[in-house]
Amino acid sequence: GVEIPVVSIPEIQGAGHLSPYRGQTVTTEGVVTGVAFDGFFVQDPVGDGNADTSDGMWVFMGNFCNGCPAVGDHVQLTDRVDEFIPGGAGTGNLSTTDMAFPNLTALSSGNPLPAPVVIGRSGRIAPNVVTISEDELPVNLQDDPGVFNPDEDGIDFYESLEGMLVTVEDAVAVSAVRAFGNFSSELFVLPNNGHPQVIEPNNVRTDRGGINLAADADGYGDLNPERVQIQFDASDIRTGTLYPSTVPVINVGDRLGDVTGVVGYDFGNFEVRALHELNVTPAGLTPETTSLLGTQGAVTVASYNVLNLSPLSSDDNQRAKLADQIVNNLGSPDVVALQEIQDNSGETDDGTVEADQTLQALVDAIAAAGGPSYEFFDVAPADGSSGGVPGGNIRNAFLYNPERVELDHFVSLTETVLTEIGVSNPTAFVGTRDPLAAAFVFEGQLFVVINNHLSSRFGSTPIFGGPQPFFQAAESDREAQLGALNELVDLILAADKDARVIVLGDFNTFDFTDDLTEILP
Repeated sequence: GVEIPVVSIPEIQGAGHLSPYRGQTVTTEGVVTGVAFDGFFVQDPVGDGNADTSDGMWVFMGNFCNGCPAVGDHVQLTDRVDEFIPGGAGTGNLSTTDMAFPNLTALSSGNPLPAPVVIGRSGRIAPNVVTISEDELPVNLQDDPGVFNPDEDGIDFYESLEGMLVTVEDAVAVSAVRAFGNFSSELFVLPNNGHPQVIEPNNVRTDRGGINLAADADGYGDLNPERVQIQFDASDIRTGTLYPSTVPVINVGDRLGDVTGVVGYDFGNFEVRALHELNVTPAGLTPETTSLLGTQGAVTVASYNVLNLSPLSSDDNQRAKLADQIVNNLGSPDVVALQEIQDNSGETDDGTVEADQTLQALVDAIAAAGGPSYEFFDVAPADGSSGGVPGGNIRNAFLYNPERVELDHFVSLTETVLTEIGVSNPTAFVGTRDPLAAAFVFEGQLFVVINNHLSSRFGSTPIFGGPQPFFQAAESDREAQLGALNELVDLILAADKDARVIVLGDFNTFDFTDDLTEILP
């Protein structure tokens, strides 16, 4: 038969995004560094001394990891080398070099683990400006190993550590924990408590401990490759999870000390899958509370995306939190413009489009939290026409306090209405949420609020993905929508130069993008 080559894990990984041995059957060996519910990580105990070639690799074994070795086992593996793209090539994800269900032999057990590579000032500092060099573009790293430069390009830096044990040195949280069901949670951190040596530019941190995007007007450029995603694979319903405890409560600014884990990749991001319980030192950050309150001479208006709110009991906790924030953090605004109000049946796709129960439930929760008795209104979209979660029929809506303001009139800015008004591109909002415009009277003065939820970025490819430059979905749609809104406001002001107009909502873009700036005078 054909002789199977014996190669090291660094040789399998190679200095690039694709293994030089992909599609070939090889034999390799290493020490098991972490065991998950569906596979394990294995690493060459010595390595090849080349920082550009990863010494580690993921081995897939299926749910419940039948036949998985133990941490510290030295194993020999024979299998075909694969480049697995999580979710398939259509996601835009990078591939992970791995083996699946290999012929496995345990050679010994209880071996010491390789020393983790330090991500931070006493080890390797991640690139903090460039995700991928412009002179490489365009390229699709799903089928091209790329021009590999881990010292310059963030996407190459993390690829060079794929499958390896690493320690993020003196990590500080720049996000809170986000949970995805009861098995997967994540947050983002900076090494070395965000020391100036590891971040760029030096003023990119926020006053409250986060990190601002420093991208250009097109949404490219510096996208903070110095951020590291920490992944918690923790659950009380599955065995063999990498993280040994329940997911900790972590908020922006909390200090986490050194975080050791193995480098994986999923959902468009490299991630350090934590292997030990974290020692969290809270920063004591508390939610902001506005100092803006409605007075005899001042009306208050707020905008709030309520994230697919329905009237169903499954949203009771979310609804109570929203009510608490509207009352206690936003100070019970006189007008609240809402986005992502679902219909009365939630995500059940049964033809329901009315949302009066959704809005009434929120109004009741606000009153129960000590807020005013708000009135509400919306305009239902045609079934299935507004995007978002299938069956949800999300739309824009308003709450207003009738003790403070009077509703004069409202109108959904449909294609027909925009045509009648004289907007030159009346189809700009077709396929997404129509803006909802409302005129209110406060102390005898009329003011107009235009509530928006522009086209989603859904369908964008990942920043740390295969196709580069990454694709930002619906950019031209949002630009057209913002152009239509700008034209609409101009028409309102042409009719009444003293008109008071507020344009607000979820624009699904950033304050620095030219979607917004190019339409300014």
